[in-house]
Amino acid sequence: MASYQSKIFTFLLRLIDKKNFLQRQLRSGRFDRFDCPVPPASLFGRIEKHQLYARNVFTLQPARATGSRTHILYLHGGAYVQSFTLPHWYFLSGLLKGTGAGITAPDYPLAPQHTYREAFAMVESLYKQLISVHDPSSLVLMGDSAGGGFALALAQKMKNDHMPMPGRIILLSPWLDIALENPAIKALDNKDPFLGRESLRQAGKLYAGGTSPDHYLLSPINGPLKDLGSITVFAGSHEILSADTRKLKAMAESIGADLDYYEYADMIHGWILLHFPESQQAKQQIIDLILKMEDRNQK
Repeated sequence: MASYQSKIFTFLLRLIDKKNFLQRQLRSGRFDRFDCPVPPASLFGRIEKHQLYARNVFTLQPARATGSRTHILYLHGGAYVQSFTLPHWYFLSGLLKGTGAGITAPDYPLAPQHTYREAFAMVESLYKQLISVHDPSSLVLMGDSAGGGFALALAQKMKNDHMPMPGRIILLSPWLDIALENPAIKALDNKDPFLGRESLRQAGKLYAGGTSPDHYLLSPINGPLKDLGSITVFAGSHEILSADTRKLKAMAESIGADLDYYEYADMIHGWILLHFPESQQAKQQIIDLILKMEDRNQK
C-alpha cells in the first residue's frame, strides 16, 4: 500500500491539474518556470563547471576525497524541453553523500531550440571524455524520465560504435518510446496524475526534429539490449511510462539480457526524486548497487 505522503502528493497533483502542465507549456512556448539549471552550492562539497558545445557541464564531488573509483554520468529528465529542477539536485546530493562517487551532470541541448542531434553530439563527446579518464567498468550511466531514455539510447549507440560499455546503467522511470504507442498505456492513463500522453508526444516530435520516432536514438525500446552490460530499471505502477518499462523487462528476459527490474506499487512519475518512504527505499537500493560495483572493481 502506498504511503500517506505519496497519496497526499498524488491528490495535490490532481488538484493543480499537473497532467496538463506540459501542454500549457507547449502552448506558451515557455519551459523554464521550474528550472534550476545550476546546482545549489549548499548541496555539494565541490562543484566544477566547464562548457562543452556551449553548454554547461557540472562535475560534483564530495568535500573530501573518498577514494571512490566510481563516477556517475547523470542525464536529467524533463521531456527533452526542460532543464534540471531542484529535486534533481537533491537526488544527486543524496547519491554523492551515499556513495562518495563523483557525478557529471550535463545541461544538454533541449527542444525546441535543439534536437536530439545536438544533444547526442554533446553527450557522446562527454562520454568519450569520461571513459578516457575513468575505467569504463567504474562508470555508471544514469538518467530519469527523458534522461533515462537518453541514457539507454546513448549506451546502445556506444555499443554500435564499438565503444566500451559503462559498468552499470540505471534507468529511473525512463521514457523509452517517444511515440507512446504501447496499447497498455490506455489502461494506465487514468492512474497517472503527472504525465499526459499527447503533450509528451508533441514534445517528442520537437526533440526528433523530423526524424522518425521509431529510431532507437529517440525510442530506445527499439534498440539493442544484448551486451549493454548490467541494466537496472525503476518504475512506478501508476505512470504511463511503465507500459514500456514492463515491455523492456519482457524483451530483456526473452533474449537473456542482464536487466534487473523494480516496479513500486502505486508510485507516480518522478517519485524516486522525491521524499516518500518508497523514494528513500529506492534511493538506498541505488546507493547499494553503486557501492557493490565499487567493491567489485576494488578487488
